[in-house]
Amino acid sequence: MSDYPTLNEMGIQDPEEIDRYSLQTVNNIDHLRIVFKRKKGSLLAASKRFRFPRTEKMILGDGNARDTQYVHEVPPVVRNAMVELDQIVQSKRIHAHQLEVIQEEVQRLEDETATRMAYLKSLIEELKTHT
Repeated sequence: MSDYPTLNEMGIQDPEEIDRYSLQTVNNIDHLRIVFKRKKGSLLAASKRFRFPRTEKMILGDGNARDTQYVHEVPPVVRNAMVELDQIVQSKRIHAHQLEVIQEEVQRLEDETATRMAYLKSLIEELKTHT
């Protein structure tokens, strides 16, 4: 088990309802907003917001104290959440794309079948008129 919370531990009970997310940094605080696609009439929140302060790390340059720099790093909890969120959102995009391709193929098959049926019916009518 990870030392950092998963989405479930952050209070997200049904990751399948996640529609999208955004991450913004303001004053060294990461603001993660997760937007859900809820069923009509749901009383649950449409989005959740989380705030994570960045950690400050001191970096010495060439052993000289005057070259010291401070870097603000993204917290591991945010990185882990982003990995989970990317997997969820990407999976949904792939699923939506596959569904779209299948629907297009079904429509193409219906069109081809209708054209072929019309052609066969015209042949039948032509044979009827020549008998």
